[in-house]
Amino acid sequence: MSLYSNLTMVNKKDLHRIHEQTIKILEKTGVAFYSKEALEVFKKAGAKIDGDIVYISGKMLENALWQTPKQFTWHAINPENSVIVGEDQERVHVMLDHGSVNIQDMENGRRESRMEDLINIYKLGQASRICNIIGQVPVDPSDADSNTKHLLITQQLLNHTDKPLMSYPVNNQKETNDIFSMVEMIMGDEYLNNNAAVGVSVCALSPLKFAPESCETILAYARKRQPVHILTCAMSGVTAPVSLMGTAIMQNAEILAGLVLTQLVSPGNPFIYCPASAVPNMRNAGYITGSPESNLINIVGLQLARELYGVPTRTMAGLTDAKMIDCQAGYETMQNLFTLMLSGTHLMNECMGTLDSIMTVSYEKFIIDEEMISRMMRIMKGVDTADEEFDISIIQEIGQAGSYLMHPSTAAKCRRMWSPEVSDWNAYAAWESSGAQDVMIRANQRYKDVLANSPDSLLDAKIDTALAAFIASKKYK
Repeated sequence: MSLYSNLTMVNKKDLHRIHEQTIKILEKTGVAFYSKEALEVFKKAGAKIDGDIVYISGKMLENALWQTPKQFTWHAINPENSVIVGEDQERVHVMLDHGSVNIQDMENGRRESRMEDLINIYKLGQASRICNIIGQVPVDPSDADSNTKHLLITQQLLNHTDKPLMSYPVNNQKETNDIFSMVEMIMGDEYLNNNAAVGVSVCALSPLKFAPESCETILAYARKRQPVHILTCAMSGVTAPVSLMGTAIMQNAEILAGLVLTQLVSPGNPFIYCPASAVPNMRNAGYITGSPESNLINIVGLQLARELYGVPTRTMAGLTDAKMIDCQAGYETMQNLFTLMLSGTHLMNECMGTLDSIMTVSYEKFIIDEEMISRMMRIMKGVDTADEEFDISIIQEIGQAGSYLMHPSTAAKCRRMWSPEVSDWNAYAAWESSGAQDVMIRANQRYKDVLANSPDSLLDAKIDTALAAFIASKKYK
């Protein structure tokens, strides 16, 4: 059974029209890559280059798409947690957030995040039945040494999860290779040369360019044959055309340009197509995440990747502009989850506790989002249509006078039916007598219980000491 996908925005003919317009952009307008090394890769492959601008031919794009795998295994530290990404996967893979600078909870409100908060989010992700890819920087630790922050964060990631890993882009290939060395201290020397285990997100700089550090990251991860996620956060009317279709076309050009570079460096390298553009608040040109029009752009992107290109996808699916856990947070988050999950994304991020246009992560919302995603996953499983499900013998047995409650068939299946983790389904009197708690209070208690029962580290003390010594030995200018 492949991943359910039934929500589309354009037909197949229009997808081909988008692709044709994309090729015109790549061939005639080009994409800037601010990296001598990346330019050399394109030049060696025969691309036309003018300064920093690379002109990618339709043939070069076609070859790159042909080389990109339709699916791959994303290996975990614990092999039982490895996942298949792509056409044969059966559920949406859920990742942690990335880029928030604040943390929030009931007792302390909104504040700058610290390393303790980053560790807590990693622990919540490790314990989660919903979140199955851990990493990036869900909250940026303000108290970490900026010189070695990438290594300190990697150390904590390795300490607190044995699921598939997401790293985050750093400044150069030397720093990236140090991250790889730390991972291989856990997974074994040269492990990454033969196994996809550490993914990375790279964002194009709209319109139509890749910054030096983005190029460096693509080059480093592709050479190590690790999953490269290319996204663009273009804003319609600000860094992209104001029309939804115009933004979708430009977004496609940017992502495919990154795909071509990835495959030129390492043919067959795992690649994730990540539409993440947005319609801004046109009153002030500010970035927002709750507009339904943003989803329309990104659903088109998901369609392109799945229906035309056959490559794995990821999108930001649980966003909200609400500043607290209120009605707005609920309806914007579920709007985004509902539309983008039903559009068939293979992976999703920015969906585990995010608030305030990705500026803040809430501990309580992390727990609430788990339940909302769980609801959507159950909907996507659909209705069982096996032959035995059409058996009417029980209906004939009960007739008009009996009850199904105590029937053996009910007892056999009732425990497998979906039920909530933090929502209250009790009658009013029972809810009132148990303390009349709202969902925030229940979520607050749940996240604290999870953290209280999480181990201090999943690593052997000797390995943890070796990681600390490795970090201490590193000097960066």
